[in-house]
Amino acid sequence: MAQPRRTKHFIDSNVQGALARRIIIHWLAFLGVACLISFILQVLSNPFNSLSSHVTGMWLTHGPFLIVTCFLLPVFILDSIKLSHRFAGPIFALRRAIREVAAGQPPRKLKFRRRDFWQDLAIDYNAMLAQLGAFEGQEEQQQKTDEKDLATSGK
Repeated sequence: MAQPRRTKHFIDSNVQGALARRIIIHWLAFLGVACLISFILQVLSNPFNSLSSHVTGMWLTHGPFLIVTCFLLPVFILDSIKLSHRFAGPIFALRRAIREVAAGQPPRKLKFRRRDFWQDLAIDYNAMLAQLGAFEGQEEQQQKTDEKDLATSGK
């Protein structure tokens, strides 16, 4: 059975927002360093030109690179958000399952999408549910045995 496609990729604003902000900061740092190095190399190539001619020369030689990097930033951010959903999604599902159990709803098995990270987390959670179910059955059996022993000893 195929799992439904995700329609919402930005589900954990704390994690995914921090990742997007970090990518923007890294991109700006890269762009600033690249521009600074380009400008220094431009000045060193002919130190007697005026500042405006250096800026013009830098724009003519490196302007297309700057424009392309500006168009790539949104692509990088969207791709990172899609990728981050592969680890934020499973944690979101696990938190929801834990909250449901805490609210008194019956536990349900977790199954993550095929390409999600942390598949072992769902396996471990499901194993825990199975083990707790076994303990609950053992507790009920032990309680019945104790009640039977009390009834027998009371006669």
